[in-house]
Amino acid sequence: MLRFFIPIVAALFAASSTACAQEVWRPAPEYLTIGYADEGKVDASPAACDALVREVVEWTEDEIKHASREVCAARKRHVDAYAAIQKSYKALIKHMGHDHRLDPGAAVASFAAMIRACIDHKTSLTTGGHNIVIDIIPNDIAARCLKIGKSLLDSESEWFNVGYTDARPAP
Repeated sequence: MLRFFIPIVAALFAASSTACAQEVWRPAPEYLTIGYADEGKVDASPAACDALVREVVEWTEDEIKHASREVCAARKRHVDAYAAIQKSYKALIKHMGHDHRLDPGAAVASFAAMIRACIDHKTSLTTGGHNIVIDIIPNDIAARCLKIGKSLLDSESEWFNVGYTDARPAP
């Protein structure tokens, strides 16, 4: 029996030590990629908003103009929130630097998953709307979750500014 047990233990030890050896410090990516639908591709131009509205509804010209402004406003909130979170992300990765005690790659992956989960959560709490709202809702959801994420990144940057990276308890 022992003759079979020793090779199994040796194989498990070799596999676990190989896995440990593969865990290498990963820097934070230069650009934050969250991984949600249409990330970074939202067109908030008046022409794009007008085209969507005209495709979705058959309203009067005045109603179409008003609806196009509403769609563009939602898209702009999304675009602005995306730009803001990218700016906060760049500030945070400057603070992290190359401190090998930190795991920036894992931190960024967790953060991106949190933002995607926020978007999924909020999307699950909506009917999706109809008419032009089918475009407004996802843009507003993304903007709200990105704002939550930006707030977290700003808080983390503040944490680094205060100097709590050496695991001292927060005041």
